[in-house]
Amino acid sequence: MRAVSVLRAASRTFQKTVVAVPRSARLSPALARSFTTTPKSFSAVTTQLTEALNNEIKAEKQLEAENLGGAKAPTVPGFTVTTKEADVVLTKTHGTEKIRVYFNVNHSVNMDEEFEGQEETEPVPVALPPLDVEITKGNQRFCFHLDLVHAEEEGQFDYSVAEFYVAPIGTEADDSVPDHVYASSGKYIDPTLHDLLFVQYLEERGFTQQFCQDVVHYATHYEHSQYVSLLDRIKSFVSKP
Repeated sequence: MRAVSVLRAASRTFQKTVVAVPRSARLSPALARSFTTTPKSFSAVTTQLTEALNNEIKAEKQLEAENLGGAKAPTVPGFTVTTKEADVVLTKTHGTEKIRVYFNVNHSVNMDEEFEGQEETEPVPVALPPLDVEITKGNQRFCFHLDLVHAEEEGQFDYSVAEFYVAPIGTEADDSVPDHVYASSGKYIDPTLHDLLFVQYLEERGFTQQFCQDVVHYATHYEHSQYVSLLDRIKSFVSKP
């Protein structure tokens, strides 16, 4: 008999760091500004914008050094990590199985939700990107879509299975899952299957309490580094003659 799925019994621990967050501009409504095409006005705006970007980059790098462990990215032990801008892929093997975890850090930090009704000295918001897990054997892949969520205990995290299915392996040219593949929601599943499949089966392949902690830590640091990189690119762009 199916029952409403609950979070994994094992909670994940991740301590939030208390700092003054410099991303205040991302939390405040934009002010209306008049637009002019005169060279003089454009030059003045560019100068002010470049100075503001320099200040923001400096503040973000200070936050990184004091609260995120510095510029060097943390690791996800047991996995090989590859990145391409916002995309992150973790890979490993388990016996004859190939395991791949994909996530994207775009919009993975909900600034509005984290800071609603809080002061700027409250904890830094963490990145909680959805995870796409593929376990491949032969010409098939067993797939799980996982949501990283806050656990009941403050400062801890867990995951819930949003969807699961078995699909043919992809190709280099097309890694998508065919539309005809049946996928089941993870919200409703027999309690015994829930424990064996969503807990023990995944734990056996490295999806443990420590893995969840490591991913949240890595994603938070990496999302922050991508934000600083974006500021650098904006500064370079607006400074061009």
